[in-house]
Amino acid sequence: MGGYLRAALIALAIPLLNRIFLALAGFLQLKSVSVSWAEAIRAGAEAPLNLALVQAASVGVLFIVAFPHKSREGGLLEAVHVRPLVGSIVALCFAAGLSLQFTLAEVGNLAQEIWPLSFDELARRYELLTPTTWWGGMSALVAFVLVPPVTEELVFRGWLLPMLQGRYGTPAALVWSSVLFGIVHGEPGAILYATLGGLVLGAVALRTKSTLASIALHAGINAAPLLLPVAVVRIEGFNTLPGQVEHISLWLILLSILVTAGLLTVLWRSTEDDGPS
Repeated sequence: MGGYLRAALIALAIPLLNRIFLALAGFLQLKSVSVSWAEAIRAGAEAPLNLALVQAASVGVLFIVAFPHKSREGGLLEAVHVRPLVGSIVALCFAAGLSLQFTLAEVGNLAQEIWPLSFDELARRYELLTPTTWWGGMSALVAFVLVPPVTEELVFRGWLLPMLQGRYGTPAALVWSSVLFGIVHGEPGAILYATLGGLVLGAVALRTKSTLASIALHAGINAAPLLLPVAVVRIEGFNTLPGQVEHISLWLILLSILVTAGLLTVLWRSTEDDGPS
């Protein structure tokens, strides 16, 4: 099987498994098997912890079934390039992710102009990212800042990127793994948003030779909406729920780009590039 096709099948298995496990969670939550799969999936997706458990289960199954056994001989963490980094590098990656989120959020806003989402769907996502209780905040932290960065980075930057790199070279591997990362995020706007983010995540993983760096960067990206709710600071187009598409201030976008570029420049100068690992 060709490397590109194998990578695509591995990546696309994640949303498929997610839907199966979400449906099972929904059936259990509703205590009924008479509802439709769509209704069960919607019910399962209402709880952030369900999303976290489902994502972890899907990726766990994928590693058990499809990850090459020979690659596990040196230990699974080494096989997916989770290598120790100094704390300053990890912190630098997390900060770059926080800053990058504003630019990516505006990409999502622009995509909304072309591929609009329903207000109900936007409200559902807003509610998930705007918890009002302590327990809700902890659940959102696990569901968005802990589990997705770890599981997705292990698959896309720890597994698929090196696999493709060995066959097709770095540029092709970086682009294809990022496109697949985008595709698994669903609707067109999210595909564009995640593909661009995937390119940065992949470049950081390659530069540092550690998936831990891309996990920290990814965590920073996902943490920004939770750390900056509208109750702390109102940012139009970022943490508001308008009736129509709003855009983030151009000055804030420019600042986001400059800060992200500056932090990544420091990261590049702080790490050595000795060629492919």
